[in-house]
Amino acid sequence: MCETSRIPVDLQPGIVVTPGRGLGLTFDQEVSGQYLWVKLCLPAGRVPRGVQVLVHGITYDHRYWNIADPADPGANTYSWEYHATRAGYATVAIDRLGSGRSSHPLSAFVDITSNSTALHNLVQALRAGDVPAPGGHRVVFSEVALVGHSGGSLISMIEVSRFRDVDAVILTGFSHKMNVDAMLNIAASSYPAVLDAQFAGTLLDPGYQTPRPGTHRRLFYAPGTDVDSRIIERDEATKGTYTVEEIASLPVVLSTRLEIDVPVLLVNGTLDGIFCSQSLLDLGTDCSSDARVVAQERAYFPDAPSVTSVLVPGLGHDLNAFRQARTAFQGANSWLQATMPPE
Repeated sequence: MCETSRIPVDLQPGIVVTPGRGLGLTFDQEVSGQYLWVKLCLPAGRVPRGVQVLVHGITYDHRYWNIADPADPGANTYSWEYHATRAGYATVAIDRLGSGRSSHPLSAFVDITSNSTALHNLVQALRAGDVPAPGGHRVVFSEVALVGHSGGSLISMIEVSRFRDVDAVILTGFSHKMNVDAMLNIAASSYPAVLDAQFAGTLLDPGYQTPRPGTHRRLFYAPGTDVDSRIIERDEATKGTYTVEEIASLPVVLSTRLEIDVPVLLVNGTLDGIFCSQSLLDLGTDCSSDARVVAQERAYFPDAPSVTSVLVPGLGHDLNAFRQARTAFQGANSWLQATMPPE
């Protein structure tokens, strides 16, 4: 029970910029500025008051939240959407600004701040009942949780801190202490998307970056191994982009104590090679226990009523894509049901 639509958004409050040509998409006359492509799903037979807004990380799009199982196409092994709706929530999976089917302005306009503004516009639309729902219904959501992954977690944190308009935030594939080697690997393994055969003819400006062919396993999965190699191959075939501006603000965001006044949950795999320490000198987060994660993260959320951690042994950075992903899904939804009941 899902419906897709495009929601008009601003790059900054009160600022509308004419869309660039992006990925060669067509633009309806009714969308004069930027927009987010969104997919709203409802649980069967229910219209909950609570919705999870799912915000993907760099080089991905909304499909990260509903990964098809190559071993069993009818299973929901890798679907956060499925487990969230089973828990009673509506879900809204988006393509972030500059990603997937959403608009692609000049890369200079696509950063963490503009993405958080667009996310705020979407939250307002959900609370006003302005996001088309399945069956043509108008659904007003009174409870909203942001669920981010990696770069989407950064954007979710900034949105909550700037606008204070949601009830809970779940940060997956993220912590404030980052493995320095991993950051350098991401930069070294990327190049302008226009140089990649997958983006030939798109007219994206050079500020849009994409990973070089053959690098997804090392960047987003290692050192984890409990993953179907066909999923990584699909990642390569459907990879997206990110902008230089999105990465440029990372040092500032990672060192800032944000004004987040809602409950915070961090969900990570112990083998997250980007954020969890894998050696004594990599400067990543100590992911040896939930208590240690909370001890390191609590200072960054001084206004939050609670900070909780769910660690899943063996999962890497792209935790939704690992065979034991259901453990993460169930842990996150159990926490949210106690924190922000769906009905």
